[in-house]
Amino acid sequence: MLLDRFLSPPHAERKGGAPAPHELVRAVGATRMSVSDPIHNPDVRQKLPNLRHLRILDVAVRERSMLRAAQSVHISQPAASQAMARLRQVFGARLMERVGNAVVVTPEGRIVVARARRALGHLGDLGPLLRQRTGADRVRAASLLERYASTSQLRALATVAATGSFAAAARRLGQSDSSLQRACREIERIMGLALFEGGQQARVLSAAGQVVAARASLALKELATAHAELRERAGLFDGRLVIGALPLSRTRLLPEAVVRLMNDFPDARIEIIDGAYEKLVEQLCFGNCDLIVGALRGADRAPGLNERTLFQDTLHIVARHGHPLAGRRLAGEELRHFPWILPRRDSPARRVFESFASAHGLSTAARGHVETGSLVALRGILMRSDALTLISLRQIGHEVAQNLLVPLDFEVSGTSREIGVTELSGVLPTRLHAAFMDHLAAVARLDRPATIRALASVR
Repeated sequence: MLLDRFLSPPHAERKGGAPAPHELVRAVGATRMSVSDPIHNPDVRQKLPNLRHLRILDVAVRERSMLRAAQSVHISQPAASQAMARLRQVFGARLMERVGNAVVVTPEGRIVVARARRALGHLGDLGPLLRQRTGADRVRAASLLERYASTSQLRALATVAATGSFAAAARRLGQSDSSLQRACREIERIMGLALFEGGQQARVLSAAGQVVAARASLALKELATAHAELRERAGLFDGRLVIGALPLSRTRLLPEAVVRLMNDFPDARIEIIDGAYEKLVEQLCFGNCDLIVGALRGADRAPGLNERTLFQDTLHIVARHGHPLAGRRLAGEELRHFPWILPRRDSPARRVFESFASAHGLSTAARGHVETGSLVALRGILMRSDALTLISLRQIGHEVAQNLLVPLDFEVSGTSREIGVTELSGVLPTRLHAAFMDHLAAVARLDRPATIRALASVR
């Protein structure tokens, strides 16, 4: 799958030839997102603030003055004070206090203003859509959504991107199809861009629409996170964490870390989604996934993504118990006479296999083979046939311990790969998110190579 690389964090520092901040979302067709993503949560829907009010808060905190905040958006000071009262209602907390002639942000206000700045930064960071504009016109264009769009309109566009159609988005939001289309057309009018393409009965987001929808989704995610962090400050850890799971993480690493997290935060809501790497990255870019756990891409990762290594992993040739090649030292040519089960194309494990196959004269084109990213299917095929595969023993530790599958006695060099976490660059984690990262690192430290070597010795 091709990705038009396009995202970066709203306040990330860029250096030299670093990529512009708009490099991560596929600009073809409509992307279906998680049904339960936070921007469509009915509870959050009732607490979406006015974007102009967020800018007033930002300036008031920075300047410590309601007067200068009012002047920045060309309204009266009483109107600005009224806007702050509305934000207090939306977030259920006092955000600022008056001290003498100045206003001072409260701890709750710091939470909200940090998320507000990130949300507004996402809406202003429209890179490829602004490349033809220069000077003051470019600055004005970057603030169009903040100045003229409402959060309900942004939610409408984000929901169309999430569901893939106006009808499905209208059902999810409990609105009529016509009102939802009006909201999206208003975003088109504000931006002066065609955000949709295709016929009346099959309209989908255009490339520009995908960019704007992703930015809207990320901005709304920041505002939803502000509510979650305010609840964390009040001692209520009932927030939501969405984890993208790549194959290696699903067997032990991720389940163990999630169990530890749930022990610490029993009211937390954890959602685990799996799929191909490209699909999970799309979810990440639209704010519908918080992090991805599994094999890292290193230099091949898209700009705007950050990777953290947890450990190094190696691959082994594995077959069923009782396989003709099991229990003895092998020569390379013996591997050519059996079918192979291959990892998905473009995965790190597949690249390792291609290098290994080239070195030992294995030709998957010369005979049939199976290609899958499903561990369940791979395990079933291995145990019912003489097929071979190249896989991490961390993924099949139970099967090896039960003597259902066995690593073959053949040294495979050059199979080392990094396993870790992929996030959007500049992510600002909640306490729940940060705690999960700590548990993940702790589980990775316990999953020592000695354990894997012990499994490898079962031949």
